[in-house]
Amino acid sequence: MTRHIHPVARYQHAREAIDWLGRAFGFEPKAVFDGPGNTVAHAELTFGTGTLGLSSAGPVDPANVWTTVREGIYACITEPDRHHARARAAGAAIERGLQDMDYGSRDYTARDLEGHLWSFGTYSMSHETGVPVFFPELRYADGRAAVDFLGRAFGLEPGLQVSDPLGDVRHAEVWLGDSVLMVAAGDDPDSLWRGRRQCTHVRLDDPDAHFARAEAAGASIVKAPHDTPYGARSYLVQDLEGFLWGFSTYTPQRTAGGDRPSGGGTAAARRERR
Repeated sequence: MTRHIHPVARYQHAREAIDWLGRAFGFEPKAVFDGPGNTVAHAELTFGTGTLGLSSAGPVDPANVWTTVREGIYACITEPDRHHARARAAGAAIERGLQDMDYGSRDYTARDLEGHLWSFGTYSMSHETGVPVFFPELRYADGRAAVDFLGRAFGLEPGLQVSDPLGDVRHAEVWLGDSVLMVAAGDDPDSLWRGRRQCTHVRLDDPDAHFARAEAAGASIVKAPHDTPYGARSYLVQDLEGFLWGFSTYTPQRTAGGDRPSGGGTAAARRERR
């Protein structure tokens, strides 16, 4: 089993979203499981080695905390009992304890220190080898505290950290196996996140061609293709239901304990990072 971090999203119109994500972004449905009526109980969309978990949004069910949110994170792990004990001991809010699911997974659900929802389980949404091309990013008020918590509670290993002149962490990358989660922290001076707290970045070779495809399909452009101070070419959009996506040539590297080279920690670079 490969340990992976996956973004998960719940769409009001899930079947339309599956079609649109294919036309706009080139995502391919690997599996679609029907729910009641015309809903989607669970779907998996792939792009290279990346996999998105998708389902239909619906009424809030008190027995299912995932019905209270529109997006979150699922991580495939190998030892859920040990992981659950670690998370509980570190103070993670356990929303659903360990369960053996009818689809063969053993998993649980928890919130991190700022309320982002996570599930951890043995079900693998991806059997692809190689570094995943999806890099979910979560926004926190305190980046250093987030990196510390994600390590203590969830076992994510610290990599690159970008700090401002006062030493506050503004960007960080934490790892689960070969899979990476990005941490954004502090202010959003250009309002690029548009009030959202989660963004999924996708690694590809030609952002300009991909941008043209997404724009033609009706994606809402947040920031058009641009060259970043750290040597990548990127663009940022919202999809048909407002979820935030970044497409870039940037590939995270497992570089522990240091700032991004070539001035990546400056205020200007932080503003341009998207």
